[in-house]
Amino acid sequence: MRWLAFAMLAAGVGLLGTARFAVASPASYGGIFRYGTTGASVQVDPQIAYITTAWWLEDATAAKLYTTSPQGTLVPQVASGYTVSNGGRRYTFTIRKGFRFSDGTPVTARNFVYAIDRVANKDLASPGAQFITDPNGTQIVGAARVNAGEAHHVRGVVAQGRELVIHLVRPDPSFLSKLTMPFFQATSTKLPLKHEVLGAYPSAGRYAFTHNEVNVLTSIRRNPYWTRGPGRLTPRHLTGVDLHWNQNEQTLLADVRAGRLDEDPVIPPDEKQGLADQYGVNKSRFWVEAEACIGFLAFNNQNRLFKGNAALRRAVNYAVDRTDYIAPAGPFAARPWSRLLSPAAVGSGATQPYPAHANLAKARKLARGHLRGGKITVYYRSSGTTSPAQAQVVRNALIALGFKPERITMKGFSGGNIYAAMGVKGNDADIGISMSLCSDYPTGFGPADPASFLSLWLEPQNSWFIPLGIHDAGYLRRFVAANRLHGVARLRALRKLDLDVTRNLAPAVVTMVPESAFFLSDRVDPGSLRFQPASADWDIGALALK
Repeated sequence: MRWLAFAMLAAGVGLLGTARFAVASPASYGGIFRYGTTGASVQVDPQIAYITTAWWLEDATAAKLYTTSPQGTLVPQVASGYTVSNGGRRYTFTIRKGFRFSDGTPVTARNFVYAIDRVANKDLASPGAQFITDPNGTQIVGAARVNAGEAHHVRGVVAQGRELVIHLVRPDPSFLSKLTMPFFQATSTKLPLKHEVLGAYPSAGRYAFTHNEVNVLTSIRRNPYWTRGPGRLTPRHLTGVDLHWNQNEQTLLADVRAGRLDEDPVIPPDEKQGLADQYGVNKSRFWVEAEACIGFLAFNNQNRLFKGNAALRRAVNYAVDRTDYIAPAGPFAARPWSRLLSPAAVGSGATQPYPAHANLAKARKLARGHLRGGKITVYYRSSGTTSPAQAQVVRNALIALGFKPERITMKGFSGGNIYAAMGVKGNDADIGISMSLCSDYPTGFGPADPASFLSLWLEPQNSWFIPLGIHDAGYLRRFVAANRLHGVARLRALRKLDLDVTRNLAPAVVTMVPESAFFLSDRVDPGSLRFQPASADWDIGALALK
């Protein structure tokens, strides 16, 4: 999801915006927050939107069964609670009273049934369908038939008065967290079942979409029927948000400086240091936050060089200088990182298994006798300037480790094509450079739950990217046991597992955590900023203008 968002932003750079902006009068609570970006507009349909910025808006407009707190824990929203029965295959949610759509219609269990029917519908082609039809993960009874066009209603989802009952094909401990994705929000039955919504529609969250002119302006405003109560205790300071799309990069920066806009999330790289010098970092107007992502070098753990070769995998981890690796991206683009879980993951911690600077003495000692002939093939991104420079840092590290230059084969791929190339069964890659994983949903590759993230390396048969996985029965047993625990004990066990796997199995070389940089107008109250790693932006309801 995040990679696609970056791609869309990059595609919009250089386009000229024609709209101008009137400066609003200051207000302690209220006012319109004016956001500008160089990219094209995002989709607003609740069951189709699947871009970081879109989910930022959906977080403000959606009412979900459960949501995540700023600390990443699951908290009830429209559901007052739930029970699990039938061996973990039946979930029964009790729907609170008091939630209403922006057209005044009460939220009922039926609205969640309709959301899941839309997600599964073949004609609508929601990207959320993969999360409820997965034979190796969450599969709601009947969802696959609807997604195949054989039915219109997911028979495993039933509304019984104030109760919503969902039947799963098999137990899935991550199911509840998947329901926090915007796809599964309370959805008005006024939305068409089979067609995308392009304009305003009723929402049950704090705000609702009131205007959407594609590639020009998208607006959300307060839901007039949203009042504080159980499940509705989150703040709502702003009157609304206007998003101005397709702005020129330099004009956008000037508009925020002058107060005509309130946020610039795509600061030109050569401007960041100057803003930091003028305003400081995370003090008033220039802010840098870690994203719910990791950047890494992917070992092909199924090929001859690194398969069953933990010593060499650990050696490469010590040989790569992470500080040098991130330097080509420029200031405030990333920070060195070496563990599998990003700092945004609940259960993660600050302890780093490997240093920010190379330790070549230790690397050579570990690699001695494990080069297996000393021949290595490296896939890297050849487009742009940053990725080729990072590839050179890795090549130099491999040479320092003991690989002879003539035995290192470098193969370049444009943009995201490297993922397809690395995913081909039987490919000749030993390492893939400049790869990343970002948050899809709170238990997936991101902030709330580390389990599904770790499964990419410990359950290769279930991974979307088979070469990542390592078959290790002992660590797999530990993972399964940790994932069966609850609460703090579960997070503590998964955090320890993360460190042990990174130190001992070393399934990848995690190099960095990408950072988002923001420039804000002087109208924005810095004390109201609450960063959301999953959507890589600020909590809209918490934002306040001076």
